[in-house]
Amino acid sequence: MSSDRDTGDLPSLDPGVAGLTVIEDGILLVGDIVSEEHIRVRGSIEGNVATSGSVVIEPQGSVRGEVTADTLILEGNLEGKVTAARKFELRPTGRMRGDIRAAVVAIAEEGYLQGRVLATERLSTTPHSRRADRR
Repeated sequence: MSSDRDTGDLPSLDPGVAGLTVIEDGILLVGDIVSEEHIRVRGSIEGNVATSGSVVIEPQGSVRGEVTADTLILEGNLEGKVTAARKFELRPTGRMRGDIRAAVVAIAEEGYLQGRVLATERLSTTPHSRRADRR
């Protein structure tokens, strides 16, 4: 991995890797993302993000909306509800306003959280099953 950031046991989330969507710094995406790929956010998203892969919101990145993923690593800003099937990790630079539902929750001492945490069993985050749940 060319990044100096530790992403734990996540697959390589570097640009150019198959199965990765990157919202680059300086980009504002308005709308929802539904994917089965990993997502790395360096820019801004105003809308919901749903993936069966992992999401990394880098220090300069921000999301305003719901995020549903297998794993979410938050180093930037997030306003909205989070559902992480496997793990939610709030790193020291991360700022979260909203509720978290995840199987495993890790919050760095320097991270900021305003909201509630519900530790639960592993959830399904496949976009197709999420759509069926809403019916």
